[in-house]
Amino acid sequence: MEDWHPEVADSIAQSLDVELSPAHWEVIHVVRRFYTDYGLSPTSRVTLKLLKEQVNPNFSSILLMQLFGGRARRHLAQIAGLPKPPDCD
Repeated sequence: MEDWHPEVADSIAQSLDVELSPAHWEVIHVVRRFYTDYGLSPTSRVTLKLLKEQVNPNFSSILLMQLFGGRARRHLAQIAGLPKPPDCD
């Protein structure tokens, strides 16, 4: 987490065929704040709850997949520089 910076995130995203937009950065900052506060990557349920509270009340798992691809939670964690969430395969 300490070695993470936006340029690293851009590089990881490119390797995953994800082009980061302001919407991506908003999601990345939400999960990084959670990690800073609690010391672990949020589960899928917690991630969606946070995104609905902090980004958009209509945020859904479908939107997360549209942003980060079919393995959205895993890709989000990698791009955000966080450990794999406990509920990811």
